[in-house]
Amino acid sequence: MNNRQAQNQSPAAIVKTLSIIHMALVAGQTLFAAVTFIIPKNPVKSAGNDMLVYIVPIFAVSCFIASHMLFLKLLGNIKSDATLKAKLMAYQSATIVRLALLEGPSLFAIVGFLLTGKLILIGISVVLIAYFIYLRPSRQKIEDDLTLGYEEKAELDGTGKAY
Repeated sequence: MNNRQAQNQSPAAIVKTLSIIHMALVAGQTLFAAVTFIIPKNPVKSAGNDMLVYIVPIFAVSCFIASHMLFLKLLGNIKSDATLKAKLMAYQSATIVRLALLEGPSLFAIVGFLLTGKLILIGISVVLIAYFIYLRPSRQKIEDDLTLGYEEKAELDGTGKAY
C-alpha cells in the first residue's frame, strides 16, 4: 500500500488494516512453530547449537526491551495537534516496528528449536507469541496510547458519536 492509498483510508479502515497485519504475523509464527514441532527432530550436532540456548533468550529479552522503548519513542514523536489520520498512520508504523522487533526473536527461537530440538527454545517462542497476541491492536488501546480527545474518538468510531 502506498502513502496516497493510506491517506485516503478512513480511520476505521486504518485500524482494521493494522488488525489484519497483526493477525497475519501471529498466524505466521504460530503455523511455523506448529510445523517445526510436528517435524521429527534429528538435532544437528554442532558446538554452536549449544550456544543457541543462551543466545536466543538474550536476543529475545533485548528485542522485547527495544520494542517497548522504540514504540514509546515513536508514540512520543506524534504531534498532539496532528490530524487523526496522521496520528493513526504514525501509530500504525510504530506498531509494525514493535511487532517486527518481537517477531524476529520468535522466529529465531523456532529455528533454534528446529536445529537443536531443545524445548526451551520453542517455549521462548510461545511466550513471545502470547505477548504478541496480548498486543493485539484494538480501538481502546489505540485511544489510550494516542490519548485521543472526544472528537477524535467519535471520528475513529466512524459514527460521529463519541462513546
